[in-house]
Amino acid sequence: MMKIAFLGDSITFGYGLEHQDERYSSVVCRRLEIEEENYGITGTLIARAGMNRTDGKSFLDRLHLMEGADIAVVFGGTNDYFWSDRPIGTIDSADDYFAGAVERLCQTLTEMRKGKKTLLVTPYSHHGIGNFQGGETYQTSSEHDTTEINFNGHVLQDYVDSIVKIGEKWKIPVLNLHETPGFNWNIHTIDGCHPNQEGHLWLADQMEYILRGWL
Repeated sequence: MMKIAFLGDSITFGYGLEHQDERYSSVVCRRLEIEEENYGITGTLIARAGMNRTDGKSFLDRLHLMEGADIAVVFGGTNDYFWSDRPIGTIDSADDYFAGAVERLCQTLTEMRKGKKTLLVTPYSHHGIGNFQGGETYQTSSEHDTTEINFNGHVLQDYVDSIVKIGEKWKIPVLNLHETPGFNWNIHTIDGCHPNQEGHLWLADQMEYILRGWL
């Protein structure tokens, strides 16, 4: 049976759901009748920054898990906006800067998964808790919309734009949820950020539309 591997954070993990089979990755794989590999870990960043600088849990540190899957889905960036202690930087920056990390991620996936399909998924606009202007740590965090400037001087749209631009450079398809209509964090989340069951169904709908055409 074909396999789809999902690399992500608490959203991919299914944080807050009563049953993990309600998470978007499980819904998609049931619909497509394909095996699921879920590698969602709560609180993780794409970059080796903030809480993931040395703990081995950043997306970059877990890319090897994507190697054997027929399709890889990488859905991240939310925690980079909320919890990174580094600005976005450029594609030439070190991998503790977001753009540098996404560049390395795309390069590694392209080289490691030759001839296989990969989908990048951007964060959706929402409301959460993070290092909004006040400081780098949880103790100095606050609750705010993702349209607000974070500690590093960026809004979520800046992270989305980096994913889209770098994905296009490496010819990796990008599902831009930030620009996809229909998601309302007041309706589709449990806390402004993490999707409820209805939110996961919405996510599954967006991904299934693309992934079904790859089978």
